[in-house]
Parts: sequence; C-alpha cells; structure tokens
Amino acid sequence: MDKKTTILLDTAGFLAAVHNYKKSEIADLIVALCEFNLYGCTSVKLTDMKKIHFDAIQEIIDLRNSRWLKTCEINAQNAKKRTSNRKATAERNLSEPRTPAQTACTEDKENDSEKDKDIESDSDLKNKKDKNKEANFVDKSRYVGAPSVEEVAIYCKESGYTIDPVAFVKWNSERGWMNGKKYIALDWRKAVRKWFCKENGLSYSEMESMAEICNDLLGKSKEKQHE
Repeated sequence: MDKKTTILLDTAGFLAAVHNYKKSEIADLIVALCEFNLYGCTSVKLTDMKKIHFDAIQEIIDLRNSRWLKTCEINAQNAKKRTSNRKATAERNLSEPRTPAQTACTEDKENDSEKDKDIESDSDLKNKKDKNKEANFVDKSRYVGAPSVEEVAIYCKESGYTIDPVAFVKWNSERGWMNGKKYIALDWRKAVRKWFCKENGLSYSEMESMAEICNDLLGKSKEKQHE
C-alpha cells in the first residue's frame, strides 16, 4: 500500500468525530492526518481533545489499510489461480486430438462465418445511407471507453478502493456498461468509486466532498513546505 497516495478513512466516523468543530479546526485535523500518513509526523499543533480524536481516527486508518492489504493479497492469489487454470485448460485442449465430429463442426462454423460476413456487408450499405443514425450510433459490442480488469486494478491500487476488479468489469460488461439509460464506460473511474461506496455503506457525495477537501488542504500544505 502506498500511503503517499491514499488514506483509507471512515468518512461517517470522521464526520461524527468533528461535528462540534469549527471549519478551521477540522482543517487542522485533516492536515495533521495527511502529514502523518505522508511523512510519519505532523507540524500542526493539536489540542488535547483534537489529539484524542486524531488518535482514534488514525487507528481506523491503520485498520482499514491492513484490511486493504489483505484484500489485495487475496485478489492477487485468486488472479494467479485463474491464470494457471486457464493456461492448463488451453494446454489440455491443444494436446487432445480432434475427432472427425469436431472437425466437421469447425467447418460448419467457418461456413456460418462467411454467411455472417455477407449479411454484415448488406447491413453496412444500409447504414451508410443514413448518416444521422450513424452519428448517434454507439458500438456497444466493443464497449467504447470500457477499461480492462488490469486498468481497474491499477486505479484501485493507486486510489485505495478495496473492490474486486474482476467482479466490477464482469458485472458491467454483462449489462453493456449501462446504468439505467446511461452509458458509464466513458466515466468508469466514477463507477468504481460508487461501487466502493456501495460495498462499504458510504455516502458517495460525502466521500467525494471529503476527498476534495483533503486534496485541497494537502496541496496547500505542500505549497507552504516549498516556500
């Protein structure tokens, strides 16, 4: 886990802990947490009460980081098993001799494929006649903009979202990357964040707002250090 890019925080717990604080006091607490998880220490002076809340929140962060590492380890092991099983199946299929029935079946599929190509050619001619429809066409069979499992896994690792990339991609692929009437493949990172919130019982809007505050304060903190 790269703590320089991610803090796994219980948003609801944090808001409950600071509900009586002023905005400036909340900002101090957020900066202290960010600095501590980035550098192992903080330059912010905290009152005794805020120090108690700081310790309690940091304990939750450490716990969630630990769970995230375990989840990543399990996902990595499962991915290796699936890869190994697919490789073994492929090698087994290659080594097995083909029967006459299988050969005939393959020839039938090739003939069907040729017929499909002819049908597709006729369809292409019809589409060219209607430019307006072509402009609004979305190739759902290719899922334009949809990510691979590897891309989702990388994004989750960098951002600290503890979801199963394989399950996420499979679920959305089976539904044509549609959420209701909206095509979500072009904004799949947002879909990942919503998936994470749903799995963890978090409010998506609250998490996004808290992330913006943390990023803004962290940026200001880094600017002051460079001055």
